Amino acid sequence: MSTIFFIVCLTILIGVIAGMSSPFWRKDPATPELINQDAEEDQERADLSVEREVLLQSLQELDVELAQGRLEQEDYARLKATDEQRLLGVLDRLEALAATGRPSSSSEQHNLPRSAWGSAIAVSLVVVIFSIGTYSFLQWRTINRLVGIQTDRAGQLPDPREMVARLEARLKENPDDVQGQMLAGRSYMALDRVDDAKNAYEKVLELDPRNHEAHYNMGVIMIEERKFDDPKLFEAALKHFDVVLVDRPNEPGVNWYKGLALWYLKRYRETEEFWATAYNNLDPGSTDAEFVKQALAKLRNGEPPF
Repeated sequence: MSTIFFIVCLTILIGVIAGMSSPFWRKDPATPELINQDAEEDQERADLSVEREVLLQSLQELDVELAQGRLEQEDYARLKATDEQRLLGVLDRLEALAATGRPSSSSEQHNLPRSAWGSAIAVSLVVVIFSIGTYSFLQWRTINRLVGIQTDRAGQLPDPREMVARLEARLKENPDDVQGQMLAGRSYMALDRVDDAKNAYEKVLELDPRNHEAHYNMGVIMIEERKFDDPKLFEAALKHFDVVLVDRPNEPGVNWYKGLALWYLKRYRETEEFWATAYNNLDPGSTDAEFVKQALAKLRNGEPPF
């Protein structure tokens, strides 16, 4: 069985290599150096796009793991900083490729010989295979680090201030970069620059009105950083949480903070409902689950929950 598998893989590999090298078998008035360079840039752009999406998904998963109590705050900060540093590098490279890209004219595309189309299909196949491999590797790395296999790299963490300086330079040139604004918001929060974080998240919501993370963080900032208990402020925070709960009704962190806003508004029955949802979606026995359980018990006994 393994021999047959090896033969099939070898046949596919030979076919791909033959397809990719076919432009070199014929004489073509086009410049092969330019064709090769464009193909390499297209492949790199595709690979970077896949890695960007995987890193964004990884950052969302880290937030979920933290909210559900399956990840310690120290590990969360370390892993998030590492992913954000790599994501920043990916975004920088994608911008560089976009700046140097040379879109081909329609007339040139119509004049492509059939063998060139065969080469394009072969290159696309290689891109797909490599992209799947990249995705699988990054997912494997994410799983390993969440179960503690990854070694401690605390001493190698990027400096948040350096990251912020690079982000601010980028955003000065392109303030409508949603992903850059999100990274800036997270970095500002890590540096306790709350006002700057709020401005970054407001810009994100201007560009992407349904961005879950930005709505959640805006609501949290309103509650945690308030100067006094203003009912209008809690009502505004509720609107942010409601946007997230439309698509993620069982998210523990959002349910907890919505219940908290309702408690400050003295809507205790609704508070109990949302805190119960938060508790039911946390890992039993986790620190967060125990905290919510105690708050619920006090609420039901008519006591201040904290």
